[in-house]
Amino acid sequence: MNQSKPNQKGQMFRFLSASFLGFLAGHLTNYSVILYAQDVWNQDALAGIGFGLCFGVPLFLGWFAGAWCDSHSPQILAQLAHVSFLIALGFLNISSQMIGAVAVSFFLLGAFFAGVGWSILAPARMSLLGRLAGEKQKKMAVIFNVLVMLGFGSAPPILAFCRSIGSWKTVHLTGVILFLIAMTLLIGIKTEGQGKSSSAWDRILRGLSYAKHHELLKQTLLFSIVIYCSMGPVQVMMPRYAKGVLNLGELERGFFLGALALALLMGGGTSLKLAKHFGYGKLILTSGLMCGLGLLGIGLSTHLWISIVLLLLSGFGAGASISLLVAILQSEVSQEYRGRVMSLYTITSQVVPAFAGLLSGLILVKVSIATAVLSAGVILTLIVIVTTIRLQTLRNYNM
Repeated sequence: MNQSKPNQKGQMFRFLSASFLGFLAGHLTNYSVILYAQDVWNQDALAGIGFGLCFGVPLFLGWFAGAWCDSHSPQILAQLAHVSFLIALGFLNISSQMIGAVAVSFFLLGAFFAGVGWSILAPARMSLLGRLAGEKQKKMAVIFNVLVMLGFGSAPPILAFCRSIGSWKTVHLTGVILFLIAMTLLIGIKTEGQGKSSSAWDRILRGLSYAKHHELLKQTLLFSIVIYCSMGPVQVMMPRYAKGVLNLGELERGFFLGALALALLMGGGTSLKLAKHFGYGKLILTSGLMCGLGLLGIGLSTHLWISIVLLLLSGFGAGASISLLVAILQSEVSQEYRGRVMSLYTITSQVVPAFAGLLSGLILVKVSIATAVLSAGVILTLIVIVTTIRLQTLRNYNM
């Protein structure tokens, strides 16, 4: 018993380390797609399409990934997802060395394989977390989500640094190294699948029925859609806002976008403690409102420091809200259905930003960046207000 506890702690540490490095490399891949299309080709629409592929593929593949994670080893599935990301970075690197339609084709192939990687990797990690966390589901879910957000927020400054010391090849090579380290850390973490009792499609339908008839899970998933609506504009519009409105250089823009990491960390890191005083549901919904108002304010601002403060406010709200949503899902869902329910969440966390990112790229072609950001903030704020009124079970929830 004494030997198993240190071993379990060691596996959890390796899993969390691998998750952070994998998410960092994954978002480095996403930003490589967005910024290459914007900076090299000056194509906002292509940036939106590329981002849409990165997080749009899970709309189709993510359903099956959740069923696979309940039936097979999530560790093996996570490794297969890492391989897909390595292929994606290979195609993106080839694209950066070519010109014309061939370059665009390899670029889109890279974005597609990144989407395949996200489809499988996100539910596989959530399933692994559920197997390893035991009775500490809420606490470990928040820690896990903080690392997710740290990876998301740290990717832009790291990409900017790689670009400043080298080329796009340096960016892609950095992603490859991070994924290889993550793969190594997961070796030896053995988790068995629960076996197949029926077809994947039948298991998907049973997972949907389970989530549909569990009111708290249903409302939690619905509000996660609202929060993730902000991720597309942030990832697609903020790089252009930093360059076009704030007139920031390459490295400065990276650190401006990296301010999100600090805000997300602060929001996620303090969420459990704040929730004990304000209530879980009330804090989730209030934090969502902060996220929308912060984005709205950025659209009205033209000053660097005001924009940074508003970005921190929006990021704090998103970090706190998302961390508590994940904690609810991890602690309330049955072990039997965890992979499928968490795949619903990860589909939400990927498809919604992808769709919002695609729309953001198309909107930027038609209107100014300030108008686009302001519109996104207004829409998000109004949706949060409406859902706060309607989602009574979530609003009154307290663990």
